[in-house]
Amino acid sequence: MKKNVLSGVLAGLMVMSLAGCGSGSQPAATTAAQPAETAAPAASAEAKPAEAAPAADSLVLQWSEVNGDEYGATVGAKAFAEKINEVSNGQITIDLYTNGTLGDEKTSMQGIQMGTLDIFRGNASSLSNYGAPTIALTGLPYLFKDMEQFHDMAVSDLGQQMLDSVDTDDCGYVALGWLVEGPRSMFITEDTYKKLGSPSEFTLDMMNGLKIRVPETDLMVNTMNALKSSATPIAYSELYTSLQSGVVDGAENGVTSYLSNSFNEVAPYFITDAHTFGCGVILMNKDKWNSLTDEQKGWMNEAAEAASAACYEYNQKQEQAAFDSFADKGVTRIDVADLDKWQEACQSVYATYSEAEQEIIKKLASGQY
Repeated sequence: MKKNVLSGVLAGLMVMSLAGCGSGSQPAATTAAQPAETAAPAASAEAKPAEAAPAADSLVLQWSEVNGDEYGATVGAKAFAEKINEVSNGQITIDLYTNGTLGDEKTSMQGIQMGTLDIFRGNASSLSNYGAPTIALTGLPYLFKDMEQFHDMAVSDLGQQMLDSVDTDDCGYVALGWLVEGPRSMFITEDTYKKLGSPSEFTLDMMNGLKIRVPETDLMVNTMNALKSSATPIAYSELYTSLQSGVVDGAENGVTSYLSNSFNEVAPYFITDAHTFGCGVILMNKDKWNSLTDEQKGWMNEAAEAASAACYEYNQKQEQAAFDSFADKGVTRIDVADLDKWQEACQSVYATYSEAEQEIIKKLASGQY
């Protein structure tokens, strides 16, 4: 009975969200870039297996990733590429571009919508800005207690309904699968740390007025503002220099991304507030998806399952390894002393959602999928 009620709520939200479609922005420029295996120095040749020769009617899909080779979503993308090559017998192959070669997140999201890019690993919390608000609910602050709970949701019927909502919202995307990442936390620069009195523990009042870089998404802006910081949307490709030059006091991301992008070099203090979880989604251009045969769609779904499994397994291992490497990498871990106050402060974000959305939020938070 609960499942029927939830499905009805989701259906209603999907219909209401149709009016929010589209970004009205220019498409991404992709013609000058080269695939990761031939151009980007940090990318791997594994992105496009060479053992199977493509058929004459082969389909090559471009996949953009803003992070580098050692990032969980990139590992998932490589697993996708290997699996689709295998099950399609070389009929479908992936050209994987890493390190933001095809542009930042905003450019890639727009590129998918406009059809100038085939696949991108987007963040679920960003999708409300692009006409898919239901799946963005998974990015609400302090909704999941740990990575395992988020994974349980992702592989459940509810997780599939969240993915299906993107197609129903009809804003240029289909969501093929989840790429589950760990919790996102804060990190701050040396100057900021000293300005705060070199604390051994972090408290909510220390967030007051800090310029914290966030992705260009309303949900993350609202979350940081609820925590009394000054949310500062900046392109991911500009984050390192923004931290280095003092344009921002800090930023937020998962610990594996924090290290793989060398943000520890310019912001060596990591604050474990775990305000939200990385909700990666494999997004594909909807027109391109609809051009596939049913058999090809089946292959793509198989590849998405392989990508999801590889990303989750990798991130489970890498998260603890990242924390264990802090001493060697010059990072100081600072735990939060008053996490209950952080959670309470974020209730103002929840209050903005409709009654129907609140029902979905309750289901997402329940842990019973």
